[in-house]
Amino acid sequence: YDFGSKSANMRHYGSEKPPVFNLTLVNAPVYLYWSDADWLADKRDVEEGLLAVIPKRYIIENNQLQNFNHFDFIWGIRAAEEIYIPIINTIKDDHEIIVLQ
Repeated sequence: YDFGSKSANMRHYGSEKPPVFNLTLVNAPVYLYWSDADWLADKRDVEEGLLAVIPKRYIIENNQLQNFNHFDFIWGIRAAEEIYIPIINTIKDDHEIIVLQ
């Protein structure tokens, strides 16, 4: 997390820049939703910065959405159908598995 100023980062981290999280250490299920049309986190960011680094066994879903810009993930008219409802269903399914164990 970047605290927004060199002095704040220095207080928290002992460095002017926040530490980079080592994504190779991810050991939890990842459900990824992304789009080529996202101007902030583009295809290269996802493919080289996430998919190439996070251990493959933890990437449960890799959902590449069509024509979603960065704000569409929150406010887009397709967000509920293509993102929120699938996420809610995944949470429900995982909860049922845990309860049954």
